[in-house]
Amino acid sequence: MEIHDRLRQILKLEGLSISEFERTIGVGQNSVLTCLRRQSTIGHNVMTGIKEHFPHHSIDWLITGKKENNKEIISSLLAKLDEIEKEIKEIR
Repeated sequence: MEIHDRLRQILKLEGLSISEFERTIGVGQNSVLTCLRRQSTIGHNVMTGIKEHFPHHSIDWLITGKKENNKEIISSLLAKLDEIEKEIKEIR
């Protein structure tokens, strides 16, 4: 999976169209669309916008693909917390 695939994954996870995403992160119209279509460099302003407006997505993961998506980590931790809470209720 390449950086552009991970960016598309963020769009999908957030349920946003490219134009909605561009407006949300405060970049020019078609800047993300052009980047994805041409497989060109993702600009600093896009990265900054993602970090500011979607802090639950790791920029390290976006760039390198080596870290898990923070949203997945949080979801996993919440599921484990639910299991622990159920076990505690059973003990009582």
